[in-house]
Amino acid sequence: MKKTAISGAIVSFILAACGGDGGGGGGNVGTSAAAAPAPTVNEAQGIYTGKDSSNDQIIGVILDSGAYYFVYVNSSTRAVGLVQGTSTVSGGTFKSTDAKNFYIGQNTVLNETVSANYTAKSNIAGTISPASGGGVTTTFYGTYYSIYDQAPSLSSIAGTYTGAGGSVKGSEAVTVTLSADGSISGRGPSGCTFTGTASPHSGKNVYDATITFGGSNCLYPGRSLTGMLTVAENQLFAAAPLADRSDAFILVGSK
Repeated sequence: MKKTAISGAIVSFILAACGGDGGGGGGNVGTSAAAAPAPTVNEAQGIYTGKDSSNDQIIGVILDSGAYYFVYVNSSTRAVGLVQGTSTVSGGTFKSTDAKNFYIGQNTVLNETVSANYTAKSNIAGTISPASGGGVTTTFYGTYYSIYDQAPSLSSIAGTYTGAGGSVKGSEAVTVTLSADGSISGRGPSGCTFTGTASPHSGKNVYDATITFGGSNCLYPGRSLTGMLTVAENQLFAAAPLADRSDAFILVGSK
């Protein structure tokens, strides 16, 4: 996976995290409505940590909806990127045809595909390939991180985190405060500020996050992004693409 340097804080984070009948009138009184089908469980959901064939460290989050966020970072060069998209999951097979590979700081976003095999609550392994064919295919693997199944608690992860934030257009050091009520606030030395909220996602130890940027000092003044956030071992990770997925914001930090 191609990438560019952003901050040693990212490296520290990666290594630490290692119904009824709907018909109209005339129905027979007293007949039983058909039971609603049980919802399909996404067996691949979870947090994974691992490596890829470029020797990058990876931390990945797959949500119950099939949306996923894979951050990759090289522990030597401190280079980082994000692969994000939606997936279909069935019988041990994970597939995504709409992956975006965000090369932080390089003003580059590529369309890619992801194909992998997984064992529920154990591991995932596969390939990330250019959607148009050709180019370089990267293999990766990840091991399930059981913190995903711990009860979410905003009060336990509240605090101030220092680290880095970036998009394909650039990056800088940031300070972020996450409050017990889920409110988020942060700023960088450029004068860019951002606010947001975090709320537990489906009872798992990951959080739905919304980030809104401040004024003209920000790359995307006044824009709001939605994505996910999680905290492991006092390390915060958040990733959120723009609505049109032309760019994405990555945020990492430590207490």
